[in-house]
Order: sequence, then structure tokens, then C-alpha cells
Amino acid sequence: MRKLIRLTIGAAMVLCVLVAVSSRRGSFATQPQNDVRALTAQESAIKVSITTGGGLFGPPKTLYHVGQRVPVNITLTNTSDQTVEACVSDTLYQDSPRLVRDGQPVPYLALEAQMVKADQKYKTCSEINVPETFILQPKEARVVDWFILAEGRTIMGDMPWYEPLQAGKYELTDRRRLSCCDGPMVESNKISFEVVP
Repeated sequence: MRKLIRLTIGAAMVLCVLVAVSSRRGSFATQPQNDVRALTAQESAIKVSITTGGGLFGPPKTLYHVGQRVPVNITLTNTSDQTVEACVSDTLYQDSPRLVRDGQPVPYLALEAQMVKADQKYKTCSEINVPETFILQPKEARVVDWFILAEGRTIMGDMPWYEPLQAGKYELTDRRRLSCCDGPMVESNKISFEVVP
């Protein structure tokens, strides 16, 4: 259901972007600017971990073939002795993946970069999003979300961050926002995977 809402949000944001682009000529950044405010004690207690595959997508994987869909699972771990609150809204508002192929940064898809820029300008998350807050118990680790890094040859209607991946060795990190729409981001672990012909 959340992914259907995301597609609807995506279509609405594309319209906003097209209106903004037609009325004002300017270039969109290939990576979003991230909030640099200090983390609260509660946010500092949360560790963000990512895997390619895992969760709904079977066991984690480190090897893909060209043309395969690459999903990313996100686990939050409460490292403290107190309960902490976090939120799941949408990858567009909460994630900032950074993908490197053979040592070179990979740019976002143009549409995804435009949607990120439109959200920063128009604050669409707080207007049209349906966030879900939840509590992490002390020392609890939970898979809380996922996103599609790159869609495969079979179109599934995903909103991927990147073009289908070419052969090469990749490294991925994610900066995850713990609140629903704004606020600082927490850096995830770095993972490596390979795409082969």
C-alpha cells in the first residue's frame, strides 16, 4: 500500500517539478543537500544498517547480474537502554543513498534528483505524505523499510534511485532521516556488492 501511495506522490511531484522547471530555468543537483543539524540523544542511540536483498527479498546478496533489480533493506537498531521513537514515511524524504562504481560516484536518475529537489523546495512530505511512527525497544533491531536501488529489465513500477546497474564493483552507503520529513540524518554502514554480465 505504501508503494502505491509513493507512486501517486511521485506523479504529483513530477507535475510540481514540471511546473517549476517551465517557470524557472535552473539545474537540479545530482545529490540532495542533507541537513547538518546535530543529532538528539535519542537519534544518536539509533544505528542504521543496510543490506542488498534481505527481509522481503530473501537472504542478503552481494552478487547480481546486469539487468537484475537491486533492493536495499534498512534495519534500525536501538543501542540504548531507553525506548526511542522513529518514523517511516518514504525513501524520497528519508534516504540519501550514495553509490560508487569502481571508485566513481554514480549519479541519481534525473527524475529522482528532480523529485528530491522539489521536496526540498515545496516541502511535499509534510503536505501529502502518510508517515508511520513507531517505538524501538531497548537493544531492539528491526527491519523497518526498504527501497529499490536500481530497477531490473522487468519493469515493476518501482521508483529506483539509479539507472539499471552495469557490470562492476559497487559500494553503497545511505544517510537515513529518523524523523518523518526533516531533521538530521544518520550514516549507515558501507556495503559492497558486485554486478556481473
